[in-house]
Amino acid sequence: MTTHTQPTPAAPASGTQYTLLVPGLITINITAPTETAARNELALEGADTIDLHDLHLTVGRLTITGLDLVPAAAKLDKAGDTLIDDSLPDADFHISDIARVAARILGDNWTATAGTYAVTGHLQNKTRDTGTYTLSVVEGTLQLQHERWADPRAELDGHDLPTLAEAAATAILDDLCRNEHCGHSTADGEGYDGECGSCADRTAHTETLATRND
Repeated sequence: MTTHTQPTPAAPASGTQYTLLVPGLITINITAPTETAARNELALEGADTIDLHDLHLTVGRLTITGLDLVPAAAKLDKAGDTLIDDSLPDADFHISDIARVAARILGDNWTATAGTYAVTGHLQNKTRDTGTYTLSVVEGTLQLQHERWADPRAELDGHDLPTLAEAAATAILDDLCRNEHCGHSTADGEGYDGECGSCADRTAHTETLATRND
């Protein structure tokens, strides 16, 4: 009788289990009489988080336990066998992701939150009266807006997350140095080397970039 050695199961990875929320592109097929009907079905079924209870999707050591869809952001990819030109979104990240990275670039006390469906992002400083900045797409252009002014503070160009976040952070610092609070912060010790707090932040940010590029 021939015996075969059974493979030894791989030992589970040791350490802490981390749950990550990952933005990305998901392809979903829906059979419906019209595109409108397909979108309605997607909105209905994808309104709540889809928990994958029975069968988790696994890729290597990754385990996918749920899907949180954004039906309003869906773009048409194919109709039957016809591929729709330029169907994929221009980026594989949300506007709220730009805000989060921009907050990290701006540094301490800056926070970012996501708007509805993550199609907007809000930034503000927790300790200074900066007001709230909002990133959103207006007529096809990514704009930085502020709650105190009707006109956009900046229009941002770029195709990748780091570039857009850097542009957003720079635009915020530039805008803070144009508003009515500029020049009045040194009295309370916020400023540095003769600059108001906003200008000092911008100077430090520029010097950091220059050091990084050397």
